[in-house]
Amino acid sequence: MTAAVALLVTLLVMLAAAPAGAHPGKGRGGPQRTYLALGDSLAFGFQQAKFNALFPDESPVAFDTGYVDDLAATIEQRYPRLQVVNDGCPGETTDSLISGPCQYQLAFPLHHPYAGGPTSSQLSDALAFLNAHRNFVNPITIDIGANDVLAVAERVCSLQLACVNEQAPALIAHITANLGLILSDLRQAAPHAKIAVLGLYNPFGPALPGSDQLSALINEAMAGVAQSVGALFVNPLPVFNPIGPSEEETVCQLTNMCPEGTIDLRNGDIHASDRGYAVLAELILETLRSTPPFGPPFFGRH
Repeated sequence: MTAAVALLVTLLVMLAAAPAGAHPGKGRGGPQRTYLALGDSLAFGFQQAKFNALFPDESPVAFDTGYVDDLAATIEQRYPRLQVVNDGCPGETTDSLISGPCQYQLAFPLHHPYAGGPTSSQLSDALAFLNAHRNFVNPITIDIGANDVLAVAERVCSLQLACVNEQAPALIAHITANLGLILSDLRQAAPHAKIAVLGLYNPFGPALPGSDQLSALINEAMAGVAQSVGALFVNPLPVFNPIGPSEEETVCQLTNMCPEGTIDLRNGDIHASDRGYAVLAELILETLRSTPPFGPPFFGRH
């Protein structure tokens, strides 16, 4: 055996023995992709009954039936090595997402603790992660704004629609301004990622006449902001709140607003049921698949 052949054999043996993790981001299945989920309690997968049953040991692992979990499970069928980073914070508003802190994280753990610590903001954590993994994050989902609406509807207006309508122009302007800032920062940090913005459904439905129309106005404004930065908008309102006599039954199936079979404005839980979370995931997936790949292929047309 010549020296050259001996060297070649040695190199081949070394390569064959090299562990799969020897090449960062590579290995079986190609580069590792990350799904980055941002938002409020819906991204977290929150349900009040589950929280009450666990209290005070609120392990985030127990909240595993949210739309992020359902969407990730589908993506993993194509990308088994998918990493999920779920920054969702129950109670998050557009203000707190930008500036922090996530109040929930001051008391209970999140799925993904923020790199800057409990007093830092969700947006800062997302941007830090994107800057460190720029080309391997796709998709990004975000739901935000519902708690801005609830703060006005419940705390300011005590669910009096006339009051809410009076506050609506300023509320919509506030949500859209903050959403625009958030999405612009995300787009700059992730120029090739698909970003899906999940709009609002109306948990109050026909129990609060006129609230569907207000929800539709907010969604329309949010959709315009999403479009301005090349993001996708996912509108759950027509599915959760269909026009006609089936609306209450649908709200009861897809949310936890009906502890006694009908919408209960006082005791109902606005968060999605397991079925409702699955529907949100289906709507997001349908939207991601409806557009050609944006940057590195992730979801093409099927």
